[in-house]
Amino acid sequence: MTQTKPYKVHLVNLGCPKNLVDSEKMSGLLQGNGYELTSDPHEADVVVVNTCGFIGPAKEESIQAILEAHRLKAEGRVQAVIATGCLAQRYQEELQIELPEADQILPLAEEANIAAHVDRALGRTRDSYIESTPRLQLTPRHWAYLRISDGCDHQCAFCAIPAIRGKHHSEPVDKLVEEARHLAERGVRELVLISQDSVRYGADLYGRAQLVPLMEKLGTIEGIEWLRLMYTYPAFWTEEMITLFADHPKVCKYIDMPLQHIADPVLRRMKRATTRQKTLDLLDELRGRIPGVGLRSSFIVGFPGESEAQFEELLAFVAQTRFDYATAFLYSPEEGTSAYLLEGEVEEEVVAERYRRISALQEHISGELNHGLVGTRQQVMVDERTPEGQHLGRMERDAPEIDGQVLIEGPVEVGQFAQVEITGAAPYELSARALQSAP
Repeated sequence: MTQTKPYKVHLVNLGCPKNLVDSEKMSGLLQGNGYELTSDPHEADVVVVNTCGFIGPAKEESIQAILEAHRLKAEGRVQAVIATGCLAQRYQEELQIELPEADQILPLAEEANIAAHVDRALGRTRDSYIESTPRLQLTPRHWAYLRISDGCDHQCAFCAIPAIRGKHHSEPVDKLVEEARHLAERGVRELVLISQDSVRYGADLYGRAQLVPLMEKLGTIEGIEWLRLMYTYPAFWTEEMITLFADHPKVCKYIDMPLQHIADPVLRRMKRATTRQKTLDLLDELRGRIPGVGLRSSFIVGFPGESEAQFEELLAFVAQTRFDYATAFLYSPEEGTSAYLLEGEVEEEVVAERYRRISALQEHISGELNHGLVGTRQQVMVDERTPEGQHLGRMERDAPEIDGQVLIEGPVEVGQFAQVEITGAAPYELSARALQSAP
């Protein structure tokens, strides 16, 4: 009997925001080719798992998601399981042998043909496909990611991204501006610019970095109020960028700069192309030129050869620098990276203890910084209404999904700016009362 209702697909998205953009594109293609997207895997005919393969825990999560989808297939609820994304790209041949629970293992390039692959999984055929569709936005209506480039040319010793995503390749300026205009027309007020290497955007297409001209053009789009830049590589900040952040009214006074470490011997082994002193000088200039700037960073603890003295140097730097937010990661040895062959493995118990120490320090710092905001007035973007009738929002220094939130009492509107007074503080959450809506 021929099925008359649309086939349903459940898409599991794992990993970073760059992966989410891929999921949005696949969702748009599936919907444009007649498939219905469902958030309930029990309702799905096909489950597509967009995997992450960056570090060990992410790989494990991806494999567990595939196995869980296969369990639904074994119960007769799902007809097929498809895996794509970074894990599938990185280990396609191995997974085809070792993970038979996935009916298809697709490399990244095949995500553009996802509708055809779902058809094949269901035993369906058709004469042609719609190949260009708007991506289906999976973030809230008022903010969206804009992926400006993919891949990376840096050879950081710990990172497998170049092996997975390839060399740095940028989207043309005009294409990004057009995409941003479409997002603004749909109600997006905040654009979060993402890539593996933001500061070198456009160098591959135009002979020199074009990040500042791109952001200036995005800033002219009606409806876009906040431009937020993520993943800036510390060694390649320019005077032009600092001026943009200091002067442009739509560029968030927020800098996401993954430093990974601060001790020069560790930075050299990591192949980070910068030094402790250059980083300190840059941070001083950023804070001097951009008053009130919010700073986020990330650090790796337990990198091969990291001594106790070098870790103590990192702790002292974090205490001195007082980032609004800083995340620590346990070093994960990844095949194909140059660090995988380094000697000087740090014992697991030592790495765990260092992680606890740096995390506790940053929590204390974030708490102190937040308590200093009590009694001040702030503009926030209202993100959602809680089941209890309150609202959650973010200050300009807070990136969606990774930074702190403001719990708001009083009348505000989701997707709009509001003026609030901060009334209470915890390390990663502020309390506030609404004063008035902002235009």
